[in-house]
Amino acid sequence: MSAVLTRVEGEGEVQLITKEGSLIGVEVRIAEPPRFFEYLVKGRRAFDVPDIVSRICGICGVSYILTAVRAFEKGLGVTPPREAEELRLAILGAEKVKSHILHAYYLHLSDFFNTSSLPELVDRNPLLFSNASRVLLWSRKAMEVLGGRFHNVVNIRVGGVYGFPKLDKVAKLLKEMPGVLNSFKYIADVVLSLENIPMDEQGLKLMAVYNGSTYPCIADDIYISYGSGGDLIAVSDFEKFVKCEQASYSNALRYKLINGSEYLVGPLARFNIGYRHLSGESRDLLDSYGWRPPLKNVFQSIVARVAEVHDTLIYLRDFLENYREPSSNPTYERLEPRSGTYVAAIEAPRGLLYHRYEVDDCGRVKYSNIVTPTAQNQASMEAAIMNVIKGEALSGEMAVEKAKRVIRAFDPCISCSVHSIKVEARSIDS
Repeated sequence: MSAVLTRVEGEGEVQLITKEGSLIGVEVRIAEPPRFFEYLVKGRRAFDVPDIVSRICGICGVSYILTAVRAFEKGLGVTPPREAEELRLAILGAEKVKSHILHAYYLHLSDFFNTSSLPELVDRNPLLFSNASRVLLWSRKAMEVLGGRFHNVVNIRVGGVYGFPKLDKVAKLLKEMPGVLNSFKYIADVVLSLENIPMDEQGLKLMAVYNGSTYPCIADDIYISYGSGGDLIAVSDFEKFVKCEQASYSNALRYKLINGSEYLVGPLARFNIGYRHLSGESRDLLDSYGWRPPLKNVFQSIVARVAEVHDTLIYLRDFLENYREPSSNPTYERLEPRSGTYVAAIEAPRGLLYHRYEVDDCGRVKYSNIVTPTAQNQASMEAAIMNVIKGEALSGEMAVEKAKRVIRAFDPCISCSVHSIKVEARSIDS
């Protein structure tokens, strides 16, 4: 059996391995050639790195540039000016809104409406499409106003930002905010009212950055949740608690906990770990539809995405309302990279993003390690497919369709462009 999976970021293949009609294995295959970003930055001046790595992802460039910037700031003991840090968080928030709307509506929601394509979903509910488009276009405009461009922003630097947006442009964004919130509440009503979101428990192990006082976003620690308990570890110890693997059938690396267990990063992990730090407005919205933590199934990630978009829009509303253009740009101390190890992790929309750089005496990168959310989720994708399909007959297309839906629930970013994943079943019967 074979099928093509659309509505994901990138190109790859998933094989369902069967024996005597039963599923015995799943292989998530990434066939795209390695892109070697770690080698592209080798020998480059350290402060050139953030703009280079921002090109790794076509959707989440802010996350990449900000993780690299934070790594160097932490290593140099630099604290950005408050105004600059608030602006950077707002840019990151606009990116989260854009990424989640792209996935939740344009890529994922069709699975819950049993429609085969976005055009079919648009025909069924054109008002939903117009509201999703309104929120998406506003988020792009916010990234352009705050970050200099709506794609691969150019306003984040080691030590702060390059400049601050003009008050009149911020005022225009704020003027549109009530309509954007109304549009999103329509989307939230549709998603949170869905009656076909699976509710069975999958025993997920979760990971997100966490500082104990705010919703997971930027922190010096990482929380690993095992359901009944968890561990809080330093970001600098991340590589001690996970192990990297290379599967023979994939060009992509994958990660597991040091004990061999798969783990999940992303909105569902953040939601379960940091729910109490959502705004009161967001918790009230969820509670009105009966959604509370813990979310126990990867298909419920769409609920977490809705919660995060609403919470982020509330944050952006407050930021825009209180924004005051500085009378002059903050004075930045002259910074020079020095020999050492630079490490940071933040929450990209798809999950925990980790960077480590080794810099030599000349201020140039001699080694780097960039661990992406999708690389960490690959093993969990295989385990989730096994969990969903186990015990089912594989004679028809239902198992393959379920496998496709599991992959889409994870929102994998396999590369910077949308291609297709081919899904097929392979029997090893003699």
